[in-house]
Amino acid sequence: MAVVLAECPFSVVCMINATKNFYLFLGFHSFLLGLFPFFLPVYLYKNGAGLDEISWFIAVTGIAFSLTLFSLDFLRGKSYLLPLLISFVLEICLLALLVVGAPLWLVGIINGAYNCLYWTLQRILFLSGGTEENSGKRFGDFQIYILIVLKMGILCGSLLLENVGIVSVCMLSVAIACTGCIFFIKQRAHLNFPQSLVLQQPVNVMELLRFKDNCRSRQVFIFDGVFLYLESYFWVISLFLMVGESFVRLGGLVILLALILGVIFYVIKNMIDNIDKQKVYRVGVILYMLSWGFRGLFNTELSSILQVAMLLVIAFCTSFFRLTFNKRFFDLAKRSGENRYIFVKSHYSQFFIAVVFAIFGCCVINFDDNVGFLQTIYFGAAGCSIFYLLYRSYDT
Repeated sequence: MAVVLAECPFSVVCMINATKNFYLFLGFHSFLLGLFPFFLPVYLYKNGAGLDEISWFIAVTGIAFSLTLFSLDFLRGKSYLLPLLISFVLEICLLALLVVGAPLWLVGIINGAYNCLYWTLQRILFLSGGTEENSGKRFGDFQIYILIVLKMGILCGSLLLENVGIVSVCMLSVAIACTGCIFFIKQRAHLNFPQSLVLQQPVNVMELLRFKDNCRSRQVFIFDGVFLYLESYFWVISLFLMVGESFVRLGGLVILLALILGVIFYVIKNMIDNIDKQKVYRVGVILYMLSWGFRGLFNTELSSILQVAMLLVIAFCTSFFRLTFNKRFFDLAKRSGENRYIFVKSHYSQFFIAVVFAIFGCCVINFDDNVGFLQTIYFGAAGCSIFYLLYRSYDT
């Protein structure tokens, strides 16, 4: 009993330190993401890249992500300090390459490596501190936190890109990244991976090929990454065109939507863990299908009131679905070997991102107005969203 009591305070301190470092990691990177990576697709478009070139850029990003994920298996040890520091360096390299006008394929490689380290570390650190009973609330909490910090970055990034230029964004990003690196180096004693990840063997190609479960995870992993890039790249370009290709107006629109949704999700996050899992997930998928249908119908000829109403519906439906989907994903990860499930998901998603967008880039190359083809893509996405219903929990 004495031993147990002696260890409890130490365990509590470790958990507090891990939670603090998780949120600081999110804070630094969310602000950096808002400063520029959020604007990356519209920056490429504004500087002459067509939908075909952006699609090939996404394909290269997917390949680089997957290759970096294999490398991350060899970088991981007891501490995650090294991959964390590399993530900051890669974000600065991404901006520096754009400043000097580097080839798009090289920018795509750095973008993929950066995305891999950031998103994988985020998922591992999130998963290490949750349970099925609180996963929805915890995901809602850190989504609200990211929403606030990311939007602060978007506000700064939009003002700098519109009024000064990318060099100023690069300089501010360097200052923030250096601050982050110095802080985490000082905190290195508390930057430890979960023991389950340290001890596990690297995920290999044969394991990926043999992967299968009763929840149809593999089928969902295959197309989920494609939908994420449709949201974060193509839909952002559509919004950019809607606001007259203005970085400031795009940033303002995104922040306004985020503020409204933040209030709604503050309420929802505290309820989702107590609602029937299957019902709430099905509602999420139906709303997601609806969001893509509205994207297909959306155009600037509609009245301003109708445009705002549609944008709110699209943002709400998408965010609600992502909340329900990520709850299911993290719950299944907890039961399926946590970190291996994350790695397998990323490998499948990124490989098919590379394949699908490479093919898509070849298909639209002959369209004179390939960006105008986006509404057709959104209608197709609305129909394909139904396949998310394949994703089952262990309880169904």
